[in-house]
Amino acid sequence: QMCIRDRYQRRVHGDTLMRQGKRVNLQFVQDQWRKGPLEDVPLVPEHGRGIFCMSLHGNTLVTGSADHGLRVYDVETASFKRELFNKKYGHHEWVTSCAHLKDGRLLSAGMDSMLCLWDAHIVKCDTLLGHQGSISKVMTDEYNVGISASYDCRLIAWDLDSKSDAQTLIGPHKDAILDFDWRNSLVVSGDKNGVVAFWDLNRGRDFKTVRCHKGAVSKVVLYSDAVNSNLILTGGVQDGTLCMHDMRTNKLVFCEQLHRGAVNTIVSSLSNNIFTGSADRSIKKIDLVRGYKISSQMKATEAVYEMVQVFNLTVAGCGDGTILTFDNDTGECLYGFGVMSKGAVRCMKVTDDCSKLICAGDDNNAMVLKFS
Repeated sequence: QMCIRDRYQRRVHGDTLMRQGKRVNLQFVQDQWRKGPLEDVPLVPEHGRGIFCMSLHGNTLVTGSADHGLRVYDVETASFKRELFNKKYGHHEWVTSCAHLKDGRLLSAGMDSMLCLWDAHIVKCDTLLGHQGSISKVMTDEYNVGISASYDCRLIAWDLDSKSDAQTLIGPHKDAILDFDWRNSLVVSGDKNGVVAFWDLNRGRDFKTVRCHKGAVSKVVLYSDAVNSNLILTGGVQDGTLCMHDMRTNKLVFCEQLHRGAVNTIVSSLSNNIFTGSADRSIKKIDLVRGYKISSQMKATEAVYEMVQVFNLTVAGCGDGTILTFDNDTGECLYGFGVMSKGAVRCMKVTDDCSKLICAGDDNNAMVLKFS
């Protein structure tokens, strides 16, 4: 079973994967994920404060921190390339989100209400202004369009080639937008009041608004298996609830309290299962084929803040600085591994060839775990 994450710079030959001229034995990598990392390498120099966000583009990793800066590393060589901050360019407050463009540029956002569009090679950026509050998240697409969400109750779509705001989405949100997801012309956002808004980018306005959570919406995820299931998933902070709307009908098909704490992360597997990670130290597996039934529960050592799926495994980043790796079929915890010297694991990325896992969080530096 091959981990498919990227269409670029890869050729598959039987049980091996060719990427940038190097041959990777997939079976060896898959087996090693079940055993644990072969090596852990901290990325230095570290940030001055904790890391809130990461973006991975090929072998280029960018981390964004509460120290107002972003740092660029090469994860293949574990080497530092440059810091995206100086007296002339950069953020004046905590960096909250970042995302690469396909040409290597980077869009970053901060609590200073600013977006910075960074050059792919040098420490220089264009500042994009339009928000009047802290920016919670940014996303980009293959057409150099970006979307940002803010505590000012608005989303803004940006033309990143002309470096201008193309469209402002405003209306149903009366409190801070905490998360959103985006696919083609559909944008779905959730706010601090529990409001979930469905937007049509082509028309530039919302076409449906629901309040399906008692309190803030923590996560919004658009899920599709490309066959039968096309779902909008939302998780709640205060109510511990997972809600699912059918994209085709926009109707609520599932809404149930799964956790006694906040739903911090939602991921999906290739086998039509949804996994929710919570502050109550548990992970729930929901089987979409069997009528949204909870098929298993996995216990964590601390609150679960982040999760990734690789092969048939769920890797959870926890509040005690450890990652836990679970078998998706049995729910068994195969191993735990400490990656933070303090605080929680809040960000994780898997490289395109699945040979490395990058973890970051309240500790000041990111850690690369190698599986080949």
